[in-house]
Amino acid sequence: MAIATRCGRVLAAGAAALTVAGGLVATGGPASAATGPDTQAAVHSVTAGAQATASGFWTQARMKSATGVGAGGAVTASPQADPTPPPGTPDSVYFNGVPTVGALFFTTGTQAHFCTASVVDSATLDLLLTAAHCVYGSSGPATNVVYVPEWHQGVSPYGAWPVKTITVAAGWQQSENPDLDFAFLAVTPPAGVHKPIQLVTGGLRLGINTAYSQPITPIGYNNTDDRPIKCATRSLKFEPTQIEFYCNNYQDGTSGGPWITHFNPKTGTGTVIGEIGGYEQGGDYAWQSFSPYYSWPILRLFLKAELRHL
Repeated sequence: MAIATRCGRVLAAGAAALTVAGGLVATGGPASAATGPDTQAAVHSVTAGAQATASGFWTQARMKSATGVGAGGAVTASPQADPTPPPGTPDSVYFNGVPTVGALFFTTGTQAHFCTASVVDSATLDLLLTAAHCVYGSSGPATNVVYVPEWHQGVSPYGAWPVKTITVAAGWQQSENPDLDFAFLAVTPPAGVHKPIQLVTGGLRLGINTAYSQPITPIGYNNTDDRPIKCATRSLKFEPTQIEFYCNNYQDGTSGGPWITHFNPKTGTGTVIGEIGGYEQGGDYAWQSFSPYYSWPILRLFLKAELRHL
């Protein structure tokens, strides 16, 4: 997106449930194609030494000074003038967050940035979902990547979890195909924690081939505050491979933020059917956000990330 860009969004929930390699995946609704070589996985592994460096890099001061990433990986200084949103567009609200969603901090070169990410249910119990444009650009993967669940106002209730693998589709790695703007990250527990993240925070089911239009709660972190925002809105069909929603104040940093159906505000659980990304890397306006439609390409990528050691 332009100034209203965000890092990450999430897809809508489905009707039927399917257990895939131990991870609960919701399926149902319209199906989409894309089965060529561009949907194969590209996996980047982070060494133990680099993970330790990332953990030490992210002080509270650096987290608070990090900036959200805009369209094309650019960081924008102030929002562009938005046209008037459609009548009835709801407003987002600030809150202190939920355990299943957090801020994703990373560096590109010497710049410190952030996006949004969420924990997804998996057999390995250690996977996150975010937008590919947050973690893999034209110069390669992001560095010093850590995930902070429920981060708000400088508080990190579950610590900072360093990323050990970044899995994106080959079509994103090669040409930044907006229909493949999603990524799965595996994380390592911080010092003193001896459980995988899903057992600590809970997770979201991954929704595959679900209805284009349904009630959702998108969550994200933006440049205007150090607390996340959420909104009661609906997902809509933009085109067969992209969905959208309308809600005000989704700006830089919300990329990668999940779109959650059947959202439980106490536990943060539900089904993720999209994440802010895709068309224009999430959108050009703070009231209109996009996501790739979750179909077989993201399911294949999820299985690769889940079964990466097999």
